[in-house]
Amino acid sequence: MESFNFFFPTRIVFGNGKLGIIGEETARLGKRALLVTYPSQSLKNAVDQAVELLGQNGVETVLFTDIEANPTHAQVNLGGEAARDAGCDVVIGLGGGSAVDSAKAIAVVATEGVDIWDIYEGHPITRPSLPLVAVPTTAGTGTEATFFTVISHRELKRKEGFARTQFYPKLSIVDPLLTLSLSPYMTAATGLDALSHAIEAYYCRASTPVVEALAARAVRLVSENLRRAVFNGQDVVARYNMMLANTLAGMAITQSDSCLAHVVGEAVGAVYNTGHGVSVAVSLPATMEYNCFAAMDQMANIASWMGVDTFGLTKRELAALAPGAVRTLIEDVGLPRGLAALGVKDTSAVMELMLRPGMDAASPRPAGQADFELLMQACLSPEMGYWRLGGK
Repeated sequence: MESFNFFFPTRIVFGNGKLGIIGEETARLGKRALLVTYPSQSLKNAVDQAVELLGQNGVETVLFTDIEANPTHAQVNLGGEAARDAGCDVVIGLGGGSAVDSAKAIAVVATEGVDIWDIYEGHPITRPSLPLVAVPTTAGTGTEATFFTVISHRELKRKEGFARTQFYPKLSIVDPLLTLSLSPYMTAATGLDALSHAIEAYYCRASTPVVEALAARAVRLVSENLRRAVFNGQDVVARYNMMLANTLAGMAITQSDSCLAHVVGEAVGAVYNTGHGVSVAVSLPATMEYNCFAAMDQMANIASWMGVDTFGLTKRELAALAPGAVRTLIEDVGLPRGLAALGVKDTSAVMELMLRPGMDAASPRPAGQADFELLMQACLSPEMGYWRLGGK
């Protein structure tokens, strides 16, 4: 009978076609919006529609598109400066996780007036940030439902996820129809990012009963719908269910924590500038094997949620099948098999980031240097298998 906290201040409006309310909803928060997105042809229709709807409701739009797939602290600082210079009183993040994460940080920097990296290093936030409207266009990061943002510092070769309550969006408009134009690869990468969030939030040491409820639904939804969404991008039901999984998984991880797949994936992303979702996803099977028997009850549940036939199996046998279920899904949707396929070779700088103190704090099973070295080799390999390399 454990004690736990639950805090979630974001209003979420979810449903097909809900982008249509962006004008009237934003007008309640401000009259000049910095719309943070990136220059992508696939986003043009959504951005144009948003700008038109904002204008119809008396909201002037200032576009900020200087954002990359792995947003940097320099880009965030420029966005904060742009918001101040234009006199913006509300920020909108429209796009994938990079756009929304950047918008979260920009909304803080715009009023605080400091380098976002200083905030990561501990600078207190003393001023109210600009209200933020999040409009995700991918079904994976769940950032519309979290108080995390992931920012890179290229000069330091660092990529950090950090949490502040000020990063919660005021409003998240979650419209599954915005994902219809996603490519099969991006559908797979972001969908497995959502799965990683749900699984790690559930089995890590910070999990709660609320997290279990959210994660259970998210894992089932991804397992039942990701293949459909990848191989038929116009399957509206699969797109709806994947966006729902994305938001539920985001809620789960913000009430809990991430685990070793994120430790590996974020370190690789910092050094090699790889995509967050795919780096974490291909690191998940090996890190699940490492933790399998330290979190046996949870792994058994995950295997069941992913559709593994439970008939006649002991809990231990079922738990041991969970990493393989994830590995099979990764292979089925065509993601790279192992980090080596992403161009990861020299891992010395990656290991240096992984071995910082406290990186295993949320892991059910502690990890030392030798453990991380074997995990790194397992995540590099096409088998994505810790046990195959002799790990116990």
